[in-house]
Formats: sequence, C-alpha cells, structure tokens
Amino acid sequence: MSQSKTSNTIAVRVSNLVKHYQNGTQANRDINFTASSGEAIAILGPNGAGKTTFLRQITTELKPTGGTIEIFGIDAIANPVAAKQLMGITPQEAGVFETLSVRQHLELFGKLKGLKKVEARMQTGELLDALELTEQANKPVGALSGGQRRRILIGLALLGRPPLLILDEPTTGLDPASRRSVWKLLQKVIKTGTTVIFSTHYLEEAEHLSQRISFINAGKIIADGSLSELRARFPQRYKISFLAGDANFTHLNAPSVEYFDSFSEAQDYVAEQNVSEYQISAASLEDVYFSLVGEHLNGNGDGGNALKK
Repeated sequence: MSQSKTSNTIAVRVSNLVKHYQNGTQANRDINFTASSGEAIAILGPNGAGKTTFLRQITTELKPTGGTIEIFGIDAIANPVAAKQLMGITPQEAGVFETLSVRQHLELFGKLKGLKKVEARMQTGELLDALELTEQANKPVGALSGGQRRRILIGLALLGRPPLLILDEPTTGLDPASRRSVWKLLQKVIKTGTTVIFSTHYLEEAEHLSQRISFINAGKIIADGSLSELRARFPQRYKISFLAGDANFTHLNAPSVEYFDSFSEAQDYVAEQNVSEYQISAASLEDVYFSLVGEHLNGNGDGGNALKK
C-alpha cells in the first residue's frame, strides 16, 4: 500500500474498546481513540495501565472483548490479516533467528513482507546504516547485545515502508546515542506521512517524537492532546526548583519543588523566602504525568491533582 493518503485520512479508529481477561482483570475500559494519517502519537502511563494490551488489540494480536477497531477503514477484528498487512510492529518482546546474520535476518523478513530480492537488499542496507548496525551486518544475531537486537526489531517493523507503525517501548534497552539515532530515523519516517503510535517510559522521547500524547491509566484514556494543550490544562503552570533547608537556608536538604499558577506568583515566592539559588520553569510533561497518575516515573507518589476539564 502506498503512503499517498492525505493527512485527514483516519489511519486508526478505535471505538468503545473493552478488554476483560478471564481472571476478572479489566485491561481496557471503553477506549475511544483516533489517529490521522501522518500523526505521531505517544501512549504514556504507569506499568499495568493497559498500554500494551491496547496496542496488541490494534495489531490484532489480542481480540477485544467489545468495541471496534478500523485500520485505514478495514475492520481489524473481522479482517485481521488485511489490517496487519498495513502495519509495521515492534512488540516489547520477540524472538529472533539467532544463527542468521543481521543482514540475512532483515533481507529474509523483507522477502516475507513481499519485497523483491533487490528491494529487500536495498532497504536492508538503508536500515543497517540508519540503525548503526553496519559493523554488525555479518555477525550472527545470537552474538549481539540486547540493545542491538532491539534495533533489529525496529528495522523489521520498518521494512516494506508500511503506512502505520505500532511500536511498544521501541527504545527500551538502548543507550542514549542509539536512542537518538532511532529518533532521527522515526522522525524521517513520520515526515513521509507514516502514522506512528508508540508507547514509552521516556518522557523526553514522547516530547521529541510525538505531535499528540495520550495518557492511559487503569485501562482508560484519561487525557489526550498536544504537549502545549496538556500543559495549558495543568492547574499550576510554573514551578520553582530549589534546595530547601532551615529558615536561613544554611542547612540544605533535598531539592524541593513548589508550583504556582502564574510566573509573578513564583517570583513573589522567591522574594518572600529569600531563595538565592533556584530555577523557575514552565510545568513539564513529567509534572503533567504526576498530576494525572499520582506518581513519578520511579513509581513513588502520594496522589496528584486532576487536570482541569
């Protein structure tokens, strides 16, 4: 399928999606979600929130308990094979052929995706370069590190240039330099009109790649919008970071953060408390995250404020 679809084409439409497991777990609860052609959307939420279940239903790996899923107008539940042919998928975990070389692995999957031998070879070469795997091209996959294997899985998703990519934590296990190489490649792909939906625990990744962010918690989408829209809904839009201590700040403790509705209120606090070393900044995506799910990325938290409706 070509990527000539217009930007107003709906690539993914999910309506009233529900997933119940036999043990009583409600992994997804009445999710409604759309992605336009060419959009990059980050799916954020704590562990166990239902992100992977949601993505695996879009990729047809899991059948929903209720609701509908359409991929470029195709009923993905009734016609999973046709829907899956339009996708490139990077799951959280997947097996690889450990005895094949990296090049052989990519070329084989290119052919399985319907590419001619010459095209499979050409795309393999491009991906080896873009994913910084050229030096490992002739090494057996079994000899590679976990991060290098992860990059192979991303390459497999990109083979054939599908119009839709579903990536479940694609850069987990990658070092910072490799992660940025993947970002650069995905940005290139997004510019061609490919729709990219990805989950991540790296907030910087969500900010860097996505045009839209959807927060999932307890199986529901609890907020959705651009980064600027989400920040605008955050109740307290400015924060001061400083080292707190005694009244004269002579015995410093751990870094402290205070939030304010306006920049002037933040400035007034600095003057009143006589804080000498501080930073005033706009509320970040992590602040929005904490406000929504009541915990920081490391899992610690004591509840958060709800975003304004």
